[in-house]
Amino acid sequence: MLCAALTAANIATEPRPNAVSALEGTAGTSGFELYTLERDVTDDNAGKKKPDTIRGTNIVDSGDGAVILTAPRIQEYAALPTALAAVTINDDNTSSLEIIPLSGGPEAQVPLPGAGKVELLRGASKRFVGFAFSSIPPSQQHWKTLFVYDTEDPSTPPREIRGLDGKPVSVLNWAFVPNTFSLVVQNESGTMILADALAAANPAPLGLHAEFHGFVPGTTEIYVIDASSDPTNKVAKNSTIDLTNGTVRPLDLKAVNRNDRSWPGATVLLNESGRYAQSTSENTAGKVTSVLTVTDATGSETLYQPDPAWSRIDGYCPSPDGKFIAVEATAPEGAADRYPVLPAHSPMRTEIIELDTGRHARSLPGFLPSWCR
Repeated sequence: MLCAALTAANIATEPRPNAVSALEGTAGTSGFELYTLERDVTDDNAGKKKPDTIRGTNIVDSGDGAVILTAPRIQEYAALPTALAAVTINDDNTSSLEIIPLSGGPEAQVPLPGAGKVELLRGASKRFVGFAFSSIPPSQQHWKTLFVYDTEDPSTPPREIRGLDGKPVSVLNWAFVPNTFSLVVQNESGTMILADALAAANPAPLGLHAEFHGFVPGTTEIYVIDASSDPTNKVAKNSTIDLTNGTVRPLDLKAVNRNDRSWPGATVLLNESGRYAQSTSENTAGKVTSVLTVTDATGSETLYQPDPAWSRIDGYCPSPDGKFIAVEATAPEGAADRYPVLPAHSPMRTEIIELDTGRHARSLPGFLPSWCR
């Protein structure tokens, strides 16, 4: 694969406050199958906000999972085989980024390019993390600039990903290609490239697309959506692009029947034949209720519907082995946490559903399941 040339940025090395605490009980812990982030907007007896928590678990386990990290405000995280990367929010709403070993060792601050906000944090299947960084005013040096950082070489600062024109990329969406050091990047204009965290070669163009929705499970193909060029037909065009040879394959997805009062969630492909998961939501008397369906060439069937206490589905994605799907559910009475980046509601929980049978396997506190990262 062709890959993008990266350049080191002008990095500020001052330590950041608000470091995530690695709990003593995590010493010797290996990677879990699944992580979730639990935010808490309630106050303790002293009137101080309760901390947020990242938990880890395995599918065969029970309970709420093991507490891995806590901090006053955790924005997001990414899981690596031997560590977690976590973005925390400082008192002035700027970001800190830490790498926390699952062995229980001390966390390491990632030197950011000055004061600003981190978002779109992703982890590779190996040692790299990537993130978009925006400088706070009055600095205009960075706006959603994509950086990659080698957690096994902390002496080397994060490096900018550069586009086809050699300039830093302001990113709309991006993801690491599974089991590689490559990454697919979509800039704010919709242009997509294939780049490389190792800076081994120039970027390869992947075209202009309206939406990038990740990878087709078990393949080297990415899933993209484009607006129809036919003004009489507003149905979006679904396609896949094979990263090994650039082949574009139209993807004909069977539609889900809905009433006029409902709206669809994201289309999440489950295999290369066009089987997909999609939520349908409806607002009745101010309360949103959702169902998750699975659709293939033969039609649609309901896979999961939350109980009334957790009626709204906010997100979902399959497990790496394709056997389960993680579903983010929100309580109707949930309170907005008003985080400056990636705001959500509290409480939320993640439901683990068996894809072939619809069997409910687990309920876990929190959201942002690591399968979706």
